[in-house]
Amino acid sequence: MVRTLGELHELTGKELFCSDWVRLGADDERAFADASFLREDFLGAPPANGDPYGDRLISGFLLLSLLVAFHKRELDLDLQGAYGLNYGVDKVRFLRPVLAGERVRVRARLVEAREKEPGRVRVLTRNVMEVEDAGTPAMVADWISMFVTPEEEGPQ
Repeated sequence: MVRTLGELHELTGKELFCSDWVRLGADDERAFADASFLREDFLGAPPANGDPYGDRLISGFLLLSLLVAFHKRELDLDLQGAYGLNYGVDKVRFLRPVLAGERVRVRARLVEAREKEPGRVRVLTRNVMEVEDAGTPAMVADWISMFVTPEEEGPQ
């Protein structure tokens, strides 16, 4: 069901969506490392960190960055001309490693949606990233978005 920003507060405490499973691979991790400057030409040395998982480990910050894509794909929200901004995170915890080849999904629950000032709605979601066939989530993140309705331009 499509909701508007004005109706979003009615879903407080409820699950907004549960995404489909997505397989993360070593290519995704390499692309993320390249995009985030974890490469030899920037660091001046190979980006090895000595962790026991080696190149099989998917970065926590890659997992966190996936929230944008999951929300854009799954959240059925009619913005009615507003646009969303990443306002920050209150809390992020990485509870278990995700290894290349594993599948993850996100369950998002609305914690709060409130008008901060006219034309600005602050939305706080609790996002749990699950790993298929694992008992412990990979990540729990309280993410804040700000939805802004542009002011109508007056006479020129």
